[in-house]
Amino acid sequence: MKVPEDSREKVKNLLKDANENGVKISHQAPTLYDVVPKEEIAEFEELMRKTIADIVSEASRVACWVYVQKYVKHKNLNEMLQELPDVSQFILAMDTWFEKLMEK
Repeated sequence: MKVPEDSREKVKNLLKDANENGVKISHQAPTLYDVVPKEEIAEFEELMRKTIADIVSEASRVACWVYVQKYVKHKNLNEMLQELPDVSQFILAMDTWFEKLMEK
């Protein structure tokens, strides 16, 4: 991306702070258009929108699948991992998250 180093560093630090400290990120429009004309990044923005939508959709689908397998069909983690080995890390993460969530 054609973004100045200081802007990249600000974004990186903001994301790091949000990830590590639970800081809420506001969803305001970026001010990058002052640096790069909107027309130059329009295609990139559209591609990113589609990519993010696909990621959220797939993550939601797998999270629902894990929930049904775990709590409706009463499968254990190993059974789920054998059934969908391509998403094993996500299954493990969701299984762990559901365990923690249900402890509360």
